[in-house]
This record gives sequence, C-alpha cells and structure tokens, in this order.
Amino acid sequence: KNKSELSIINLSSYTAPEIKEKAGTDWVEFGANNGYFQHLIDRFNGSPTNRAIINGVSEMIFGKGLDATDSHRRPEQYAQMISLFQDKVVRRLASDLKLMGQCAIQVIYSKNRAKIVKLEHIPIETLRSEKCNEKGEIPAYYYSNDWSKYKRSMELKRIPAFGMSKEGLEILYIKPYRAGYKYYSPPDYTTQYAEIEEEISNFHLQNILSNFCPSMLINMNNGTPSPQEREIIERRIIEKWTGTNSAGKFILAFNDDPSTAATIDPIQLSEAHLQYQFLSEESTKKIMVGHRVVSPMLFGIKDSTGLGNNADELKTASILFDNMVIKGFQTLLINAFDEILAYNDISLHLYFKTLQPLEFTDLSNVTDEETREEETGVKLSEDKELSEDKELDNKELDKFIDTEVADALIDLGENEEDLLKEYDLIDEHEVDYDLEDELDENIKQLND
Repeated sequence: KNKSELSIINLSSYTAPEIKEKAGTDWVEFGANNGYFQHLIDRFNGSPTNRAIINGVSEMIFGKGLDATDSHRRPEQYAQMISLFQDKVVRRLASDLKLMGQCAIQVIYSKNRAKIVKLEHIPIETLRSEKCNEKGEIPAYYYSNDWSKYKRSMELKRIPAFGMSKEGLEILYIKPYRAGYKYYSPPDYTTQYAEIEEEISNFHLQNILSNFCPSMLINMNNGTPSPQEREIIERRIIEKWTGTNSAGKFILAFNDDPSTAATIDPIQLSEAHLQYQFLSEESTKKIMVGHRVVSPMLFGIKDSTGLGNNADELKTASILFDNMVIKGFQTLLINAFDEILAYNDISLHLYFKTLQPLEFTDLSNVTDEETREEETGVKLSEDKELSEDKELDNKELDKFIDTEVADALIDLGENEEDLLKEYDLIDEHEVDYDLEDELDENIKQLND
C-alpha cells in the first residue's frame, strides 16, 4: 500500500519591525537582524510604484526650498538661517523623512559653544539609538557605516543627542510620534505590496531570460544512477534546454520503475496571466493607499478611475494631498529647525516654498499678506516688508532709507549736516536701496 506524506507550510506574514534592547550592547536594534532600514531601501529600489511616490513626496516636501515670511524685517537673522540650512542638506532630510520615517542632522558648534555654526545631513540608516537613561531620555546615537558587518569586537562612534552634552558635535534626531515606538518611528506606509510588485517583476524577468520555458518535472524511470552519473545527466539537460541563466528551473527525478521512458510534465499555473495582472494592479493600488495618494496623476501614474482626468479634480486632489500629507512632514521639519535657530537667538517664521501652481493654491481663507506668501511661495514686495504697520509708497520708502542712513552716521558720532559741509557736491542722483544686497553681504561675511 502506498503511503502519502503531507507537509504543511506556514507562509510568513508581515509583522511590524521589532525594536530590541539586547543585553551586552548599549544600542537598540531596529527590525529583524537590525536590518529594517535596509529593508526599506530594498523596497524603494525594487518597486517602481513605491519609488515614484517616495521621490515625488520628497520633492513636494522640499518644494523650492526653505524661506521666511519675515526675511526683510530681520535680514541678519535670515542670512544666518540661509547659511545654516543649505538646500542640499534640507533636501536630503526630506528624502530620509519620507523613505525611512525619520531623519537626522549633525549639529556642529563653535569652539566655545556660543553658536551653532554648521549643519550636515547624516544618513539615518547609519545610526542606532542608545538605550534610554533613567529619565527616559535618549542620550546619544551610535554610528556605523554598515551595520550588516557589525561585530561585537568593533568599536562604534558614540555621538551625543542634541542638547545632551557639552561636545562640539551632536545629533538632532527628527521623527514623528508613533504609539509604542520610543526609539525609532516606522514610515507612514507599509511594504508588503511593494514587495509583491518587486517579486512579480523579478518573475517576469526570469521568464524572459529563460525564453518563457515553463518549469518542468522530469522523471527518469530507468533506475537510480550513481551521484557522478546523475550530475552528468543534469548538466547535459541544462546545456541542452535551459542555458546558464535559467539553471534550476526544472526538477530532475530518478526512479527504479522498470519503464525506460522519461515523462515530462509541465507545471503550469491555471490562468496565470490573469492572476499576475490582478496582483500587479492590486499591488499598485494598495501601495498608493499606503502612501495616502489622493490621485495617481500627481505622481505621473495613469489609471482608469477617472480621477485626475479633469483639471478641477486634479486641482482638488493636489490641494487635498498638500494639506493632508505634505504639510505634516514640513511642519515636523520646521519645528526641529526652530530648535536649532533658537540656540542662535534667531526667531523667524519659516515655511517651504511650494511646488504647487498658483492656480492650484486655495487662498479663500487667507486674510493677511504673510499667510499669502507662505501659501503661494511668492515673496512680498519689499516696500510692504519694510513697514510692519502699513504699506509704504515710494516717498515713505525714501524717508525710511534717509532715516536709516542718518541713524547710522549718528551712531558713528557724526552729524550728517556737519559731515556733508566738509565736501563739495560733484554729482547727485537717486540710488535704489536693495535689501537683497544687504542679505548677500551678510551671507558673505558669515561664509568668510
């Protein structure tokens, strides 16, 4: 009597990334084998839909760069802010924040720690959090260029957290609040369907490389040869049918059946093309749901839902996505930037200049000019910026400039009229007073 053996395979299911405090280490692992950050990078590289959305959101967060509505009233502070927050740094922070769910800044102080003099981005995947102290605070972060190669014998670089030391370099770790996550924060999307899309593309690629040959079960029913003979037979089948790129696409079985004929049974999946089409479309939809995408057209993804085909629908989707998703990321970054500026006694109303077209901007509830600038990214005219209380016309602007020059001379101990009597008037003409020149000069002095 023949006996059949039944094996039950438990397919792995998605679980949230584990955060482990291991005995014997001062830092905390993130994910299985401490590799969750690399898992996110792999899903970014492997799934075209996931990559397109993450790149698009990152660009929307950064927009056209960081600015301040009160830049002309506080030109010196604005110049310092621009010098600290360089575009390349802020752009990378926005990318890490979306892709990884968090980002980090290297904060570099002057020798006497009187001011923060420089900011640099640090790749978030290179950091691991130190275990909390008795107050529940994270005092530092550990750095490794490649955590997959970490061994206990290695000595890691410990960098204090922002505001937790008197050293010249600290780490400001930026992450949103997530219930149950003290050390790290998972991203605002999940990766199951990104992985499905990735595996579907890998399957089709292998099909093409193997010339669409189906998987085979080959039964050799003329006895079981020696291991050396089995290896020769397998190698000849590979050379004859599959080629080196498709090795391993068949199962070779040797049987003691008296029959000398080999039977070849194709292993086909019923209606495979329909199943792969469904999985492909479903994974794309679920990836967009995970990223809270209102309309796929915002990221250059065309679908048959109809949303985005109409200009009004696209405008509504753009405004909704900007308010529901983008502004949340921007606010998180700005709040962290304000902490840095406060250390340097700088107080500015920061905002990110939007990428949205002006006609897509909802200004129905905007009542003041600064909010209008923040929503549109269009700078206010300088004559409006120079007066906090009212608009200045050209005469008032000239009066303002004259007063400023006179006050500067008086501060130097000179009277304007007495000073001018010592000189002969050769030429007189109007000079445009441009605050941008003052900003450029301040930035130049800071850089020097």
